[in-house]
Amino acid sequence: MIPNMWIPDLSKYQGPKYIAIAEALCDDIQSGRLKPGEKLPAQRELSYALQVNFGTVTKAYSLASDRGMVRGEIGRGTFVRKAAPSTETPWPRETVQVGRIDMRSDFPCSLADDPVFKETFQELGQHAHFEALFQYQPGSARSDHLESAQAWLKSMCRIEAMENRIIITNGALHGGFLSLMAISKPGDLILTEETTSPAVRSIAAMLHLRLKSIDTDDQGAVPEHLEALLNQETCTGIYLIPNFHNPTTSILPVERRQKIARLAEHFGIYVIEDDVFGCLMQQKTVPISAMIPEHSFYITSFSKAIAPGFRVGYVVPPDHFYQTLLTNLKVTSWMASPVMGEVISQWINNGTARRLVSLQIKRVSQRVTFITDKLNNFSIRSHSGCPHMWLDLPGSIRESEAVMALNQEGIDVTQGEYFSVRKGDFPGGLRLCVGQVNDPAQWEYICDVIRKVLSDPFA
Repeated sequence: MIPNMWIPDLSKYQGPKYIAIAEALCDDIQSGRLKPGEKLPAQRELSYALQVNFGTVTKAYSLASDRGMVRGEIGRGTFVRKAAPSTETPWPRETVQVGRIDMRSDFPCSLADDPVFKETFQELGQHAHFEALFQYQPGSARSDHLESAQAWLKSMCRIEAMENRIIITNGALHGGFLSLMAISKPGDLILTEETTSPAVRSIAAMLHLRLKSIDTDDQGAVPEHLEALLNQETCTGIYLIPNFHNPTTSILPVERRQKIARLAEHFGIYVIEDDVFGCLMQQKTVPISAMIPEHSFYITSFSKAIAPGFRVGYVVPPDHFYQTLLTNLKVTSWMASPVMGEVISQWINNGTARRLVSLQIKRVSQRVTFITDKLNNFSIRSHSGCPHMWLDLPGSIRESEAVMALNQEGIDVTQGEYFSVRKGDFPGGLRLCVGQVNDPAQWEYICDVIRKVLSDPFA
């Protein structure tokens, strides 16, 4: 045992051991026993000293990390944060459910530790037009916000658009809703990939639209099957996620994009291109919307690339749908938030947005690389910068069995069936999201558990 190693006295704490360890850690930080920057014992050492399972300490450190008490550094260990938790906000013992590892939520890595977040909001009140940000805005948005949007779309998304043809929305989901609302009426048919974001199904249900799936392989939607469907069915549009497809991570090749673009023009239908993950690609692929601007709605946002709290999205519709989308915007929310739009606009103009996207890519890639390297004997589809991975399951293991086995070990994931357009389809895989897996100690634990579950889910 290491001399002077922190070993908490758990006798005065009730409940599960991992919560007791996390509570003891909080108390010892607040009392001064543990100093800011102090290194905590390695998990195996602490589990041995306390005579508890390694996984118990992993969950305790994870819980402490989620509460901002500690931070993990790859290859170095776990440390007490330099700024100790404020005593003004007590540890919410009553509300703690579990220190579960969330691999269900497709959220970005938190960047809120970057000082630019606090600095920007502190400085916002000093701006000359501060009061105007809280008023109704003419048209889609402020003209300077549209100028910034135009610059971002050109430099980061490979989309050329006049500023007076851009709609600023409250995120990409809002943009998808407005676009489907514009091109369809109840009962219309929309085509999409075999698996897609559950949000697409929700929007379709709300607008009373029918969905039908296009055959999909590991490169995305198959144009030949799309053509066959278009010859058989009358449809209004195609909803695609061509970059870092949710959930399978596929990237639609340029050749397929070109074929889909030609089909959309030939059949007179519209492509709704959901490119919410596109900014996270280090090598940008030309969007379908750049090929057929009069037959496409291009959608992007900052929710996956920077933070979901920035409800700012951009939609570039065909020119003849601009007024329709503007009307739909006013009906659904009148306008996007000018306050959030101002922050994003400033960050685009001064280079902060691009820097934060690069930081997001770096943090996501560290997690993805670690997990895929450790699980290199298994079939995992992933890309650098993509916040979700797709784990192909061996044929002998059902999705529900794998989800249940991981759940019992404190890891929450999503089974493939949840994303299927055709009811009852089982894609035979799990989506694993890394954005909420903040502590490097969790990464090792995740890999150990997945390895065990894929070997025998009922062990």
